[in-house]
Amino acid sequence: MSSLNRRYIWPIIGLLLAIFNLAIAYYFRDNTSQFTFPDIDDLNWFFLSEPVFNWGGFFVDGSSPTIHRLPTVLFLLWASISLFKYLCHDRKRIQQLSAAVLLGGLGGLTLDILAFGSVCDWLGFSVPGAMFYSMLNLSDLMILFSAPVASLVCFERWLFKAPAFMFAMAVIGANTYYHIGYLLFGIQPEGLS
Repeated sequence: MSSLNRRYIWPIIGLLLAIFNLAIAYYFRDNTSQFTFPDIDDLNWFFLSEPVFNWGGFFVDGSSPTIHRLPTVLFLLWASISLFKYLCHDRKRIQQLSAAVLLGGLGGLTLDILAFGSVCDWLGFSVPGAMFYSMLNLSDLMILFSAPVASLVCFERWLFKAPAFMFAMAVIGANTYYHIGYLLFGIQPEGLS
């Protein structure tokens, strides 16, 4: 395989992950009636459930699409394009893997928002015996696992690593706050969706 062809393997993997997430979102949107919310007694750690829809984004208020969501969508577009460009250069394997998975997560959210106007959460999770459960999607999981790793391995200088890692942890913290609040108290914290 020529070096030119190998150069584009990781960006293509990232794009395929994003497209895969979009295809899953389309499947759950198209087949919503086949899935039901489970009974509280039947909850496992992870389960498929009737999808719920949110408007994507973080650190924004409200639960409907407003102009306040535009910065989030623009950030997702910018980050996806930047990750694609980053992956077009030769990198270490851990850098390629973490950036490709992060591109899949960010790109998946971006494509979902651009194609449907909202994000489809279809994977439920709960602590067994809990009274409540929360919902997420494949893009959320890809971002959760790859963002901290990518922030540490993809930047060479600590001047960039530290803020990138803090931002990754802030986004993960906002999501965690939302899910833990819902799991423990059954309430959705104001300002996060």
